[in-house]
Order: sequence, then structure tokens, then C-alpha cells
Amino acid sequence: MTLVPGTDRIDSERLLLRRITRDDYDFFARLHAMPEVVRYIMNGQPRSAEESRVWVERVAMYERVNLGLLAVVRKSDGRLIGRCGLSELVVDANAAPGTIPRGWFQRAQAPAGTQLLDTPDLGYTFDPASWGHGYATEAARCVFDYARANLGWRRIVSVIHPDNVRSLRVAERSGLRRDGQVDIMDQVMEQYVWPQGGTPTWRPRDAGA
Repeated sequence: MTLVPGTDRIDSERLLLRRITRDDYDFFARLHAMPEVVRYIMNGQPRSAEESRVWVERVAMYERVNLGLLAVVRKSDGRLIGRCGLSELVVDANAAPGTIPRGWFQRAQAPAGTQLLDTPDLGYTFDPASWGHGYATEAARCVFDYARANLGWRRIVSVIHPDNVRSLRVAERSGLRRDGQVDIMDQVMEQYVWPQGGTPTWRPRDAGA
């Protein structure tokens, strides 16, 4: 997962980010079924309950590469409000000058023989009831600071649909630098790079905390 062995969760001022478990299934099944939530992700198509169940079961698939999404819990009431973390993103390292490079959210989807750059994508998805309170910005910064300090990634990006105004605002508030575009599954996305600097906002929590 995004967390290193021995760390069960991390937290910021208002949020606790922990590993996703099977007990979170009902929340994610509801979240993934909302058209307004998936409009700019997952090909814009809501997931079925079964698809969400499979997604929850497979969250641990990223363990070997220090990637994965975390459940975001609001400290004030203990309510699960979303997810945030790093996903695998690889980009064609030999795109022709002046063209938009192609990217894939799974290495296995890239054509054989393609030289690839690992550029993990920092993404987030929240319940609409929690929108407008800065939780996405806080969670994303928490994950980035933790990843920068512990996971060894030299470059972390966020790829954002050009019409996703809310996520573009998160990028702006977080001080991200626009770095061109990337073509993912025939959808041109804006690419933003996370800055390598600043004061960490996360605090580690072990399993017993």
C-alpha cells in the first residue's frame, strides 16, 4: 500500500487516512455509483455493486510497488468520507517531440516493448456531502508529504480531466506546476507535478494508536 510496513495510518489536522478494508465496501459501492462522483474518472461510468466489491478486494494489489489508495476518515465524527492515495501511472518515455505522450494506469496495458517512465498519480475521490471543505486538498497534501519522505518516488503527478474544475482548484491550492498533457485511453488529461519542498503535514500512526 501507500503506507510502509509498520505504519497503519497517517493523519493531518482534520483527517485520518488508513488502509481500506472489506468493512468499507458499502461506502465505496455507494460512492462509485454516483454519476457526479465518477464523471471525470473511471471512464465517467458508475460502477456496479459487484465491480466495487472486486475493487475493494483488490486494493492490496499495489503492495509491491508502494502504491495504493487509503480510506479518508473525518476525525470530528469518525465518518468515512472518501479515498486518497497513489495509483500506478506509466508514460511513454519516447514520445515524439511536439506530441502528447500516451499513458496507462497499469503497466500491463502498455504495448510490449514500450519504454516507460514511472510517474505515480496522486488522486482522490470524496463523497459529495463533504465537498467544499478543503478535505481533498488536505488529504492530498498529507499523502504527498508522506510519500516524499518514505516511498522514494522522484516524481509524483496528478492527472486531471480538463473540465474537472474542483480538482484543478486543488492543484492550484497545493502549488502544483502544470507539466503538459498525457493521453490516457484516448482522453487527453492535464498533468500537474507535485513540488519537492515544504513542511510535512502528516503524522504516522501505528496499528495500536
